[in-house]
Amino acid sequence: MKNSTLLFRSLAIIIFIAGIAHLVSFASQKDQLNHGSEESMDSYGNQKLPKNEGLEQKTNDNPGTDYIEGNWKVAYNNEDFKGAVVYNIRKEGKVFNAYTYQYQDENGNVEKAEGNKILTIKNFDGYKGKGVYLLNMNSKNTK
Repeated sequence: MKNSTLLFRSLAIIIFIAGIAHLVSFASQKDQLNHGSEESMDSYGNQKLPKNEGLEQKTNDNPGTDYIEGNWKVAYNNEDFKGAVVYNIRKEGKVFNAYTYQYQDENGNVEKAEGNKILTIKNFDGYKGKGVYLLNMNSKNTK
């Protein structure tokens, strides 16, 4: 057998074995995601905080989507507010509702929030969802 033929066959076997190894590792990672394992960060880089132990478990538990329940910290950096807001997401019936839980400024100061409902997620499949944000626009005019 020629040296070039031997070289190309060896490379083909190495690439085939490496490809199988990548497929197996990818499949095992996908299985972990489908089993609802809790991650410390969501897909947008927002920090997932531990669940509140005092909250009641609601009916219609679905391990595939219920992992979003609990406290989520969202960082904001704009002219009006630089800091973070912690939202508490609870499943109520077939929808998820997000309530304000706590405000944190850029210096680390913390203030308890009023607990207003901010978001209602009507459809959530574990990756994407559709919902409605509820905003209260109170403006004060000073002269």
